Amino acid sequence: MITRQEEFARRMLVWLNEEVAPKGVRVDADTPLFATRLLDSLKVLELIAFTEQEIGRPIPDSHIRMDNFQTVARIATGFLPLPLPLPLEDNAAA
Repeated sequence: MITRQEEFARRMLVWLNEEVAPKGVRVDADTPLFATRLLDSLKVLELIAFTEQEIGRPIPDSHIRMDNFQTVARIATGFLPLPLPLPLEDNAAA
């Protein structure tokens, strides 16, 4: 079964490779997005907007930091954490 993180990463990689990366450059989940100068200031805004659209919520300003957007893998794990187990029901309240 594919996780939300894996599906998000797949979709972001398709977008980056088709819309952002220059011809001949292939982006994978661990490609450094800033160190390779793949993103300029406008592309960073597009990356944030893409992420917000995909996760279905705005990213708080305090979370918009370069370290949260270093790689596709980092974005996926940072903004789509694995689901937590559901809490046990409180039988005393029943």
